[in-house]
Amino acid sequence: MRIATQARRTETADNPFWISYADLMTALVMLFLVVMSISMVAVASRDEARMKEREVQIGEIFDDLEQAGREAKLPLVVDRNAQTIGFGDQAQFGLDSYYLHPQTIESLQAFVPLLLDSQRREAGGKWLKRIHIEGYTDDIGTYLYNVHLSLNRAQAVLCALMSTDVPMEDKRLLQRMIVIDGATTTSVRESREASRRVEIRLEFRTLDDTAPLAPLLNMEMGRCPLPNKPDEVIKEVPPELQKAPDVYKKS
Repeated sequence: MRIATQARRTETADNPFWISYADLMTALVMLFLVVMSISMVAVASRDEARMKEREVQIGEIFDDLEQAGREAKLPLVVDRNAQTIGFGDQAQFGLDSYYLHPQTIESLQAFVPLLLDSQRREAGGKWLKRIHIEGYTDDIGTYLYNVHLSLNRAQAVLCALMSTDVPMEDKRLLQRMIVIDGATTTSVRESREASRRVEIRLEFRTLDDTAPLAPLLNMEMGRCPLPNKPDEVIKEVPPELQKAPDVYKKS
């Protein structure tokens, strides 16, 4: 009996098809690594596809804006790399000035419905996050003064946009999306005239950005504190600003 048992053990040990415990664990680890590799490749491929879809849909947003601008005969200058929209010579300012030409105001107001329509479309609602109004200056004058001047120029454009004859709910939507940025000599163009400008930059969501729009503050829309022309006198200035530094007037 003992001889038979020993013979069976010897036969089992010598059998090349017998899988030892160590070999079994090695096979399971290799299987796990293969499954993990496949999963990582699948996730990377899915993210790559989502990124490609994002790029395509952002391109469609600019395509729609350009097409709508041509139909409305607006001089839109679209820079897809910088994701900015300019208005060419119409959005340029005079030296040491933030006053907008009436034709420029009309162009900005005509642009608002195009921007709102783009935001309401599937691609715009999915990816468009913020609308930056960026004011620029040339290299004349001091740095701090030009910061102040660039912000006034951006605010002048904001005032023109908000004076558009659209429903208040549309203005509130813009209010939640618009950000005013001031810049001085950070983007000087080939000439000082071309540097004195305002651009609208569209900020788009990243793949995992699902944050809602900024909350709507409970305040009235009000009127623009900047004059539309040099000889205009601003009335109805809030009392708290009547004794404030003279930041709303052209120096």
